[in-house]
Amino acid sequence: MNSKVKFIVSFKLTNTEKEVLPALSAPFEATLERFLLLYNVHFEHPHRNTKSPSLFVVYTIEIDIRQAAAVFYFGKLIEGEAGILQLFDEGVESFSFRVE
Repeated sequence: MNSKVKFIVSFKLTNTEKEVLPALSAPFEATLERFLLLYNVHFEHPHRNTKSPSLFVVYTIEIDIRQAAAVFYFGKLIEGEAGILQLFDEGVESFSFRVE
């Protein structure tokens, strides 16, 4: 097995006016870097034309997987770290996690 897998973590921010990373994003990113996981981060305003002022910061982590068990391992690692960020950072209202 040799394929690319994308892990996407989306954090809904409580501060909907400014594009500022959550305070605990540095430790989250440090964990990704420690495991040599390359990532991209960007902001999304999915409801710009509605009354919902939601702002999201989205991390996309793309990995070349050679063994199926690695998908499970890295998925749990990333989801766990995202959960910690959401629990202890007042700037994050919630998060979602998906694998593509």
